[in-house]
Amino acid sequence: MTTATSEAVPTESGQVERKPLMSGRAILMMNLGFFGVQFSFGLTQSAVNPLFLLIGASPEQLPILNLAGPVTGLLIQPLIGAISDRTWHPRWGRRRPFITAGAILCSIILFLFPFVGVLWLAVVCFWLLDAGNNTSMEPYRAFISDRLPKSQLARGFLTQSMFTGAGAVLANLSLFLLQKVSSLETTAGNGVPYWMYVCFMIGTFCILLTVLTAMARTKEITPSPEDLEEMRAAPKGLHHAVREIADAVRVMPVAMHKIGVVFLFQWYAMFIYWQFVAVSLGETVFDATPEEGGTAWDQAIAWSGLENATYNFVTMVSALFLVGFAQRIGAKRVHAITLGLAAVSLVWLAHISNQYVALVPMIGLGVFWASAVGVPYLMVASMVPAKRTGVYMGILNMMIVVPMLIQTVTFGWIFTHLLDGKGSNAIILAGVLLGIGAVAMLWVNPPDEADESPIVPLGGKRSISVYERVVVGSDGTATSLYAVDRAAEVAQAAQARLVVVTAYRDGDPASTPAEGVHRDLYGVDAAREALEKSVTELTRERARHIEQRLVPGDPAQALLDTVGVNPANLIVVGNRGLGASEGQLLGSVPAGVVRNAVCDVLVVQTSALDEDRIFAKERAEPDAEPPEEEAPAG
Repeated sequence: MTTATSEAVPTESGQVERKPLMSGRAILMMNLGFFGVQFSFGLTQSAVNPLFLLIGASPEQLPILNLAGPVTGLLIQPLIGAISDRTWHPRWGRRRPFITAGAILCSIILFLFPFVGVLWLAVVCFWLLDAGNNTSMEPYRAFISDRLPKSQLARGFLTQSMFTGAGAVLANLSLFLLQKVSSLETTAGNGVPYWMYVCFMIGTFCILLTVLTAMARTKEITPSPEDLEEMRAAPKGLHHAVREIADAVRVMPVAMHKIGVVFLFQWYAMFIYWQFVAVSLGETVFDATPEEGGTAWDQAIAWSGLENATYNFVTMVSALFLVGFAQRIGAKRVHAITLGLAAVSLVWLAHISNQYVALVPMIGLGVFWASAVGVPYLMVASMVPAKRTGVYMGILNMMIVVPMLIQTVTFGWIFTHLLDGKGSNAIILAGVLLGIGAVAMLWVNPPDEADESPIVPLGGKRSISVYERVVVGSDGTATSLYAVDRAAEVAQAAQARLVVVTAYRDGDPASTPAEGVHRDLYGVDAAREALEKSVTELTRERARHIEQRLVPGDPAQALLDTVGVNPANLIVVGNRGLGASEGQLLGSVPAGVVRNAVCDVLVVQTSALDEDRIFAKERAEPDAEPPEEEAPAG
């Protein structure tokens, strides 16, 4: 049987210098609030524009009426990011107060929104709703980056994408399904059908329940005393927050500028899609217009909700696979491919006359959306300083909302004068712009090594230095302790779990092994003593999480069994131990590991040590065995 113990090595009281690994369940709980926040966003994308049309707006007014989204995103997200970077409260933390406050504001506006019957009041509600969404969303993304070590960032942001897709699916499905309930078909005095009231009530409940639960169940990491002192010394106020944003823009990585070029086309196109998908479906599928209204137009609104639910469901599924593809062929190529897929999908959608066939292009749009809401944030989180994650997430959002802002002030004229006032033509233009964005993404050259992401390479696979676990073998000898020391350094750099494995044989040795043959440890007591010696000097500063394993059997096989078939692990072994013959470059244990491992193997040059000094130190220890009886490293 394998005896395994897993523990966090303690450090000085009150000091947290490393980000602890989180369980899969804890990562799910931390991201739960994205479900509610995205439900709110989903309603703004799918329900608000039809609601505007129901209370008297015309299609050409939709771009300017959507000005709230880009303006609030442009102003609020970077400011909240900069302010939250400098915030800390012993009880409430850094990001959680902003996430919670934004969610409460959203819930209030979602409850009130369907009751309004005047266009200008609906626009005010829309501004407040977007302000709440943006107040929650940016600190929430920074919260993920703050809480997770590098080795878990990809999982964290993809879990975010999964909950984002799930929230949007429910928001859009509620629009479609509730419209089919006969008792909710009648309209209130303001012209808004009762099924839309129910949609907004569900949103109110979802955002409060999920965000408050996630914030209550997930604690933030206490900054180090040095970080706290830096926060206290940082100047406060709006003026300094604006200066912080300007300074961050000046020094941000070149790769972020390149992402901004692509975003110019990508987000202009997506804003067109959200505003005009219902109008386009009304023209091509249901033979209805918002000016005429009636049952056919209600069906177009409901079907647009189903379209959006479909692509968000695809997003929820495909998000699980995209980072793996990005690590293989480069995030640049993955995002370019998904942009091209979305471009073809939207152009095709504008020419479809069957409502069921119109759902098929949503597969391509959903794959693209999985990339759009996950990969760029993951790249930025891995390339910017951790202390400034909030402000850089806000700047990334500025790159999103500036194209939207341009769209709101320009597209009304374009729609009327260049697109003949047809929603289908607007959707075709959106597809063309996404195609240009795909070409622009391919045009972006891979960044210099200094600007490259160590988690998801922008250009292609170069060097991935992040591991989930670093596994090292030790038998307590000086050379094996040196290998453990090097493994701890790698684990610290990768923010990975360090696993120290000591293998042993049962019983007593039958005879003295011949020269050059590996010498095993015998007996569980000797193995436990060697393992304790191996981890005695490992502190929290060197390895945040240490797992200790006693394994009966062959040392090489013990290391291979510990890493299993996960290529994201790393095995660290010494090149030869004290049982190796003179001149032997690679001992039997490291040789066996190198031959059979499916993950990376780091061979430490233990034979290059001052062995006479090491042996003298070991002879001085009362319970040390003679050097010729000691087992090799690894």
